[in-house]
Amino acid sequence: MSISRNNYGFIFWFSWILGFVGAFVASALFWTVAMRQVFGAIQGAELTITWIVAVFGSWLLLVIPFMRKKEQVWKRLNTDQEKAVDVWLIGMGTFLGFLVLSAFFWSWFYSRRLLLSAGLDAAWARAVAASWLSGLVPLLIYLYRCADRIFLDASARQGFIQRYKRSAVERERRLLSADVAKRLLAVPETLSGGHVVTVELKSGQRIRDVFIYASNEILGVYDRDELGFEGADVVSVEPVAIKELPPYEESRWLRVDAVS
Repeated sequence: MSISRNNYGFIFWFSWILGFVGAFVASALFWTVAMRQVFGAIQGAELTITWIVAVFGSWLLLVIPFMRKKEQVWKRLNTDQEKAVDVWLIGMGTFLGFLVLSAFFWSWFYSRRLLLSAGLDAAWARAVAASWLSGLVPLLIYLYRCADRIFLDASARQGFIQRYKRSAVERERRLLSADVAKRLLAVPETLSGGHVVTVELKSGQRIRDVFIYASNEILGVYDRDELGFEGADVVSVEPVAIKELPPYEESRWLRVDAVS
């Protein structure tokens, strides 16, 4: 086989090295020009840190697709791993982007102050860290949900997890009364899209961990084989605090909106 057709030969690896070096040079040139346009000379600890984070962060994001291509050439990534790489790229890009954006903004905001400061300005450092970490909260929630979905999809295909229980209950029988729904509407949601509550029935029975969607429709309940009551039987609801929610185990979940 000629060297030009050898996927793992000298030309293959030499092109990778050139790609890595070229990506770093391109990243350094871009951020040097961009920061000079905004701040003038890149000097002082704050702007130096901003430049370093921006350059190495951009270089890392440019290099990852190269590494991913190598794994694809060697056919070492399955569908779930491809999804995980996509999520990782989005997460890392947003993670670094928040940091660079925060450093840029506060460098501009404190521009006059930074000219007079010696060493790293404490107010700048606190502002950058606080705004950056605050911006990461929705990112962490998004990454957790993506990771959970990828894991569940992969596990389901491989048969490692047990599916939730299902029971068909007509929607009309699952709706709360207008009075109870109105009271629940004024309560902050436990989870996105709904409430997890303890319901009290006309009989006096109390049932925990009932999920109610849009403040009026029962969609599921924990630790029961059947719903056993109707929405009209509910006379009051008591929201369950997030810290009191049971650990999620799909085998314990009964979904009651399934169509038979």
